[in-house]
Amino acid sequence: MRTLQFLAAGAAVVGGALFGAIEGRYRRHPGNDVVVDDVAWNPSRPAPGALRVEGSIALRNTIRLREVMVTDVRPTLTLLADGPVDGCAVQVTVRSERADFPARADRYWTSYVVKPARYDHVSPVRIDVTVDGPADELDGVYALAIEIALDTYGFEGPRTQFHHVVLPLRFPDPADAPPWRPAADGACEVRPVRTHLLGPLDDVVEVVRRYAGPHARPGDVVTIGESPLAILQRRFIDPRNQRYGWIATRGAQFMSGEGSLGTAGGLQALIDDVGAVRVVAALIGGAAGKAVGRAGWFYRLVGEQGRLVDDVTGNLPPYDNMIVIGPADAGAVCAAVTAATGLLFAVVDANDLGRVDVVGASAGVDHDLVCAALRANPAGNGEETTPIVVIRPTGAA
Repeated sequence: MRTLQFLAAGAAVVGGALFGAIEGRYRRHPGNDVVVDDVAWNPSRPAPGALRVEGSIALRNTIRLREVMVTDVRPTLTLLADGPVDGCAVQVTVRSERADFPARADRYWTSYVVKPARYDHVSPVRIDVTVDGPADELDGVYALAIEIALDTYGFEGPRTQFHHVVLPLRFPDPADAPPWRPAADGACEVRPVRTHLLGPLDDVVEVVRRYAGPHARPGDVVTIGESPLAILQRRFIDPRNQRYGWIATRGAQFMSGEGSLGTAGGLQALIDDVGAVRVVAALIGGAAGKAVGRAGWFYRLVGEQGRLVDDVTGNLPPYDNMIVIGPADAGAVCAAVTAATGLLFAVVDANDLGRVDVVGASAGVDHDLVCAALRANPAGNGEETTPIVVIRPTGAA
């Protein structure tokens, strides 16, 4: 009898280990994911009542040994404008530019295989946008949001993934900025700087040069919000692209119902960024801390990224439908900006409640001064599109 019990227990352990190994391997597998590279996007206004975009993307398979089939590519366009655009007619066309699968005249998308990564193969796709309408309506369009739905078939069956492109059309004059105003009880002055609608096609160094350069001088500190920097790094996630695991769907119920980690999407984004083991350890530690009357253990254990996740509705359109996680390597980004521009630079997390955290900064930045200067959140959290703030210590030359 004991032998049977021993064998049963052993079989259960082996079975559990095998199940865990298979499940873990499945979770780590990229599935049908196809990487979309933005090759070129060229908007133009050939006439007052016409807007054109010539776009080019490339599809890549990052799985070394597995094929992925692309069964359809469906781009859609949203006009982001100051006023109505009811009079505008929009047409978006897509065509394959692969020699072995040329575009059909009837615009039907012919399914094809994207070869495994070991072949170092890319599949080029052309996307053209035509917008015709009243000139005054088109003048009010400040950006284009293009969503590209890719229907794929492969390891995990049929799956649709979404790629997003934001094309700014309006670029503010860098010299047009609000006046300097005192901050930190007179210890410094601050000037919020308006930019175009930032996106992954932008480079942070060029953004700082273009918009902060005319205002900043030696000794000033240029800051950017952590969410705008994360957007520049394409660290935003369409919730429809996520694969929701057991930890996220069950663990979210133990988080605050009013925070970004209180949804399966927000928590899954954190898991994908810092790892499931760390999040589970933080959940256990947080529960233990609450049991003894100590709050905040979860965030201490999970690290800084836990506080930087912005769930859906946390950012301005069109990123209001995205989960934005914290920026990567903020300190290295700051050092690179300073090396390229000569300006002191910091990445900050500020809100309207007066809380300011310096997420990263170049050498020589006074963290206390930055926190005091931004306590009133001069950049704002709404649609001010002033993600950059220049801080000038009082008495700076």
